[in-house]
Amino acid sequence: MFFGRHLGVTRRFLPLLLLCLFARPVWAQDLTIVTEEFPPYNYSENGEIKGLSSDVVKAVLEQAGLNARFQFLPWARAYLTAQNRKNTLIFSIGRIPEREELFEWIGVIAPYNTSLYKLANRPDITVKGLDDAKGYTIGVSVEDVIYQYLKSKKFTNLEVVGQDVLNIRKLSLGRLDLIAFDEASFQHRLVLEEMDPAQFEQVYRLEDISGSLYMALNKDSDPELIKALKQGLEAIKETGIYGQILATYRLLY
Repeated sequence: MFFGRHLGVTRRFLPLLLLCLFARPVWAQDLTIVTEEFPPYNYSENGEIKGLSSDVVKAVLEQAGLNARFQFLPWARAYLTAQNRKNTLIFSIGRIPEREELFEWIGVIAPYNTSLYKLANRPDITVKGLDDAKGYTIGVSVEDVIYQYLKSKKFTNLEVVGQDVLNIRKLSLGRLDLIAFDEASFQHRLVLEEMDPAQFEQVYRLEDISGSLYMALNKDSDPELIKALKQGLEAIKETGIYGQILATYRLLY
């Protein structure tokens, strides 16, 4: 009816009208977020996205006015997807030189510390420096930051699994000498596995890859999306939202 009565006006302004109706930014519609089951930083529970890092990412999206879908994938697949798919965000990811040029780094989202662990009843295993660990078999997860770091340090005694929890189980059975694991995640996994923490001993912190976890974006992503995410992260830090989230999870660090 409107178009019939005001045909001349409509024809004149139809392109502008259609632009207003349909010209939502492509990057706002197409943002995909990939991550892994990595409690207590990011994990799913009964269809709900939980964890310290997840809460930070969700706060950034809200601040930036962005919608996105989260995909929980095995880490190696998430890592590859973020490198090859435009407008794809990945978290929680460690930042090391080998990865520096692979992503657009949005910023720090969580504190992070990594250590080597052994069974408490193995006094024969002593690690006072990184090179000492080269004499033992070490369980790591495929393509995670620990694996890439140790590989760059010429470790050849790495046993790689697809899920990091498998390393805890193998260590508990004496099938590994050491495992390299995030400290907060290690304690969380022990609870989930109903294992006694006294069974294990922390022997050496990997300081080079401890410090922070990041959110990062595919290198070829829309510049406006990169800007929006960086500004969103900066905003939640300036307004205190980020600090409030950290305080909620203060026992992690």
